[in-house]
Amino acid sequence: MKRIVALLALPAALAFGQSPIGFKFENPFYIADLTARERDGKVIEDNGTLRGLTFKATNTLIKRGSNRMHWAPSFQRSGAKSYLGIGTWNQVQKHSKTENKDRVRFTRSGYVQEYPEVHLFAEYDFLKNEPYFLFRSTMTIEKPIEMFWLRNQEMTMDHIFTHVAFPNPDGSGKPMVVDFEERKPILAAKPLPVDVPWVAFVNLEKGFGYGAVILKHKAGTMTNPITSINDGVNPPARYWDRRLVNQKDTQLKVGDKYEEETAYVLFKVPASKEKALDEFFALRDKIMKKHGKKK
Repeated sequence: MKRIVALLALPAALAFGQSPIGFKFENPFYIADLTARERDGKVIEDNGTLRGLTFKATNTLIKRGSNRMHWAPSFQRSGAKSYLGIGTWNQVQKHSKTENKDRVRFTRSGYVQEYPEVHLFAEYDFLKNEPYFLFRSTMTIEKPIEMFWLRNQEMTMDHIFTHVAFPNPDGSGKPMVVDFEERKPILAAKPLPVDVPWVAFVNLEKGFGYGAVILKHKAGTMTNPITSINDGVNPPARYWDRRLVNQKDTQLKVGDKYEEETAYVLFKVPASKEKALDEFFALRDKIMKKHGKKK
């Protein structure tokens, strides 16, 4: 079965009313919510970016308050007061949804209204019988722009996790599983590289985790690039992001391109820190074999 829906610069009434962009996807492992955001019973934006995930194994809802949990690609030009990106993309100029026996693919492209210099491409693949989904994105600079902040792979979530996991910054390759306070001096001394191969948040008490396996990362001009683990507020939150231009005014040139492909993974977690990532790593190996770069 194949279904395609497309919007080209539609007026708000049509985009929100007659032909909504957002939807929900469900498989045996999770429910992904990409529906429109509402306030006081009215739709305030409908851009098809991930709002939340329900992990069926533990009946856990992973979300970010009333906002969307998936926020990057995102950008903030020099002098702007805040950043925008796929979490605020409204209206989406083009979108399509196709389906086959294995997956539902949702593709969008166009421009955030305030950033005509940056062409966006974003694509989810929701697999029908796997506890993960794929996300691909491209930011292409079509006109010169001075950027203060440019980010990819940002996932921001309410503070429902007890620990964060990442490759040891000492280069040994041994994974670290530490609580969120403990991670601060470790990463202050040596931040995670911009091309870190994976990162995950886990809850050792309730037995669930959510992580990212990086399949592709290519970037044009960068300044002070790192992968960052961060705290959020109102309500308390935790998030990770890949900082390509990291809070320093940087001139981007026509043709600069930033590409990502990531598998986002839901997994069960035992109470033991030593075994917390066993299922995640088993899934990572499967993902790399199935979706990783072919030699």
